[in-house]
Amino acid sequence: MPHNTIEGTNASRCDPMSPHLYVRQDRNKMARNISVTVLRWVARIWSIASVGLLCAFLFGEGLPPLTVKAILFPFGVMLGLILAWWFERIGGLVVVACMLLFYLLEYSGDGSFPKGFAFLLISAPSVLFICCGYIRAKQTRGITANQPLQ
Repeated sequence: MPHNTIEGTNASRCDPMSPHLYVRQDRNKMARNISVTVLRWVARIWSIASVGLLCAFLFGEGLPPLTVKAILFPFGVMLGLILAWWFERIGGLVVVACMLLFYLLEYSGDGSFPKGFAFLLISAPSVLFICCGYIRAKQTRGITANQPLQ
């Protein structure tokens, strides 16, 4: 009979004190941290491109007349993307809220949503920032996968 078996099963797979279990958990945690870091830097680089493009339009075309829609897009989106570098979820939610209100005002005024994908493409890093913030909060609080954030 092999040294580490119980009725034909490998006891180290079931034993919570097994060093193999902790090595596997450490590898999973490290892979998850690398994934979050890559996702965070994709969001940051994309947000630099988005803010840079919006600044190019603002300085090239001149400032738009200050209306609620102009405050929401581009200024609210730029503020949220910059804020997301330090406060990922808050900045991301600012961008999402500005875009939702912008689309709502556009639809209520013109009866249609803005055409094209540029508005969504410029604000898309906010979703990545929100995901990174949620994952970081989950890791720092030690919440298991089945428990919601509170």
